[in-house]
Amino acid sequence: MKKVYFTNVSLGCLLVLLITLTGCCINIGSCAMQAKYEKKVPLSAPLQPGSTFEAKTHNGSITITGADVTDCNLTATIVGRAVTEEDAKDVAEQTTITLEPFGDKLICKIEKPKTMINRSVSVGLNVTVPNKTSLELATHNGGVKITDITGEIDATTHNGGITATQTAGNTKLKTHNGGITCKDISGDAQLRTHNGGIKIYYSEAAKPACDVSVVTHNGGVEFTAPPNFSAKVEASTHNGSITTDLPITVIGKVSKRKLTGTIGTGEGKLRLETHNGSIKIK
Repeated sequence: MKKVYFTNVSLGCLLVLLITLTGCCINIGSCAMQAKYEKKVPLSAPLQPGSTFEAKTHNGSITITGADVTDCNLTATIVGRAVTEEDAKDVAEQTTITLEPFGDKLICKIEKPKTMINRSVSVGLNVTVPNKTSLELATHNGGVKITDITGEIDATTHNGGITATQTAGNTKLKTHNGGITCKDISGDAQLRTHNGGIKIYYSEAAKPACDVSVVTHNGGVEFTAPPNFSAKVEASTHNGSITTDLPITVIGKVSKRKLTGTIGTGEGKLRLETHNGSIKIK
């Protein structure tokens, strides 16, 4: 009994000693970073229509809106978190945001402190650019929202949903945990997620033939075609069904879970794939 008692006391003393020497809070599973400090940084730089805007953040959402302008107006929301308010403010104040031109591209650069023990920082971006701007966007933890852009779009996140509204260029969107929704779009589209549904609604003004690839693993797929849609179609699901409101000339065996055929004269390409979920073509 004495041996057990001595062991428990020693362990408790060791924990107290660690707290005293390192200043680290000890929680079950994680260190509590409850203190928060937030600051906003407005930036502006010239950006001619037809150029490319690039932004990469790790923790934070990205919102892009197109407008009839010839510059880029950005507001970065920096949120520092730490054990104390002083440390939370320190990590936020040490995070810098700049807009740097590089050829026909404008790059949003984010520099964070190197020492991040018991501290974290997130940077959310809210940006207005010319309508005719191509986008290269990436985050890891955060959603992406794009509105009224006619240039090409390449946007990626890992944990977060993606929405694109009124886009006209080729659109490539990818996430892992989150849904993807495209509304009133006109160009080709490549949409991919793992856990989430995908919905894509084409504009009434979109061309009849477009190339579309939609892939998810856990989630349903809903596709609304442009007027007079024409494409070769491949649709498949493992656990779910496939329904269509459009007349399809079926090639091969008819199945509820796999469909190969042609809509119209088959000028474009339509690939819809899920593992767990149903597919609807309208």
